[in-house]
Amino acid sequence: MKKMFALLIALLLVLPVSGLAVDAVSSATVSITEVPETTIHENAKTLVIWFSTNDTVKAVALTAADALEADSFEIIPEQPYTEADLAYYTDGRCDKEQADASARPTIVSLPENLVQYDVIFIGYPIWHGQAPKILYTLLENIDLSGKTIVPFCTSMSSGSGSSADNLAKLTGDTTVWINAERINNNSTTEQVREWALSALAYATK
Repeated sequence: MKKMFALLIALLLVLPVSGLAVDAVSSATVSITEVPETTIHENAKTLVIWFSTNDTVKAVALTAADALEADSFEIIPEQPYTEADLAYYTDGRCDKEQADASARPTIVSLPENLVQYDVIFIGYPIWHGQAPKILYTLLENIDLSGKTIVPFCTSMSSGSGSSADNLAKLTGDTTVWINAERINNNSTTEQVREWALSALAYATK
């Protein structure tokens, strides 16, 4: 009986917790159990761009977009990332891309008609201390002149580090970047909404 109880506890420790959005790379979690659907707003002045290999950044991005009544755009890799690609320290795809300064994974499409947006939120997981190289692909192929960028990220333990600073180098001198926000693990829907509204207020003051 004791052995069965110990086995049950061990399984509970390794199984994912239902209702939490989990990032496949960093295992960061947020306590957002209902993710809003994407909505197009005819006169939106704010756009939320996001890249996520699972649900963590997606949950934060769509929750923020809902709070801000903003449009949203998902960065979709042309070659999807598999679990093997995302396994740290295995010399897999993720490891190789992050170690290669020239890596630029291709993406399915670019956001269009950016002229209408004044503020753009950009969300990503932290991979080996930086934004995934697919963000570099995006930023090197769109024009963010005159925009204010609000970067945000998720991570199991590390902070945003220099990730946003390195992304900012890919945009022009007229693009304004505010400090990156690492979304805390276990952040709730209300906490993410409150952060998003505060960040937008700061970006437009």
